[in-house]
Amino acid sequence: MDAPFLPTPKRVVREMIRLAGLRENETIMDLGAGDARVLLAAKKQHPSIRAIGCEKLPFIWALGKCNVLLSRKAVEWRFGDALAQDVGDADCIFLYLFPEIMRTLEGKFDRELKPGTRVVSFVFTFPGRKPVQEVPLPWLGGTGTVRLYQW
Repeated sequence: MDAPFLPTPKRVVREMIRLAGLRENETIMDLGAGDARVLLAAKKQHPSIRAIGCEKLPFIWALGKCNVLLSRKAVEWRFGDALAQDVGDADCIFLYLFPEIMRTLEGKFDRELKPGTRVVSFVFTFPGRKPVQEVPLPWLGGTGTVRLYQW
């Protein structure tokens, strides 16, 4: 199932990056990276990180690629499915994906992530894991929650 493109609000991007606790020279990934805004904001704050984005919707991938090129930031931009990505080197992963995808990624992460990898998700949860931290934010007339998980 494809998730539609829903740009992450700037306030949420800031909170996701803060909650991630990024450190120098880490490898971060955004699966379903959309227009690359999370990666570009993270790279701006932490220039030494290795940033990798993956998007599978062609038009949105092209939008993200343009944003990466215009930013002149070193971001690796991939076209493809989040489920097909090798995540074993990631220190932190950002997600804003639907529940069905989160359920599938949970199993993939259990198999592939190294211990201590942080996963930051907006709105949607992993069915079999409890977050180590949650931050509710105003969103669409209600509340959306940024969650930090640790593998």
